Amino acid sequence: MRPLDPAKQEKIIQSVFAITGKHGLAGINIADISKAAGVGAGTLYTYFKNKEEIVQSAYFSVEDKMTQKMYEQFDINVPVKQSLKLIYVNMLNYRLNHYNETVFIDQYIQSNYIQLNFSKQMAEYERQNKPLYDLLEKGQKEGIIKNQAPIILVSFFDGAVRSCSTGIVQKLFPLKQQIIDDCFDLLWRGITQ
Repeated sequence: MRPLDPAKQEKIIQSVFAITGKHGLAGINIADISKAAGVGAGTLYTYFKNKEEIVQSAYFSVEDKMTQKMYEQFDINVPVKQSLKLIYVNMLNYRLNHYNETVFIDQYIQSNYIQLNFSKQMAEYERQNKPLYDLLEKGQKEGIIKNQAPIILVSFFDGAVRSCSTGIVQKLFPLKQQIIDDCFDLLWRGITQ
């Protein structure tokens, strides 16, 4: 059997993002994925069993890329506010520069797809985002961050970044440093003592 071509597999996953960006997650079907990726449906089934597996693979792909970017230059020894802002800006930049992936991940999280392997996905999410969990715990020990369950704080953080990026993409407000600073300050005031 011939080895699978990683470039072709990536093309298939990228086509999922492109279709979602234009038509939403509900608009994804095998025929459109095959056409957008420039591969035959038979070839597509060589790489993935079904549409659900393609969508799951796309989710893990974007989640990996996003979390790698989020924690670039992260250092737990830097003060909590400064570290949290670095993660915030990294995540915001990723969302602004990868619109189709952002649309995909936001719709995926709110769809039934997340329930297919929920416990596995949650465990992987917590593993990938351990730096953020650790930073928030550090802030709690220092008496800076509110004593809330970590998942609540992480969800609040994620929602704040998502809202800011959506506002910028939809041109509700401009992409300016002052806007980014103001949005982060609102988040900071929401999670601090």
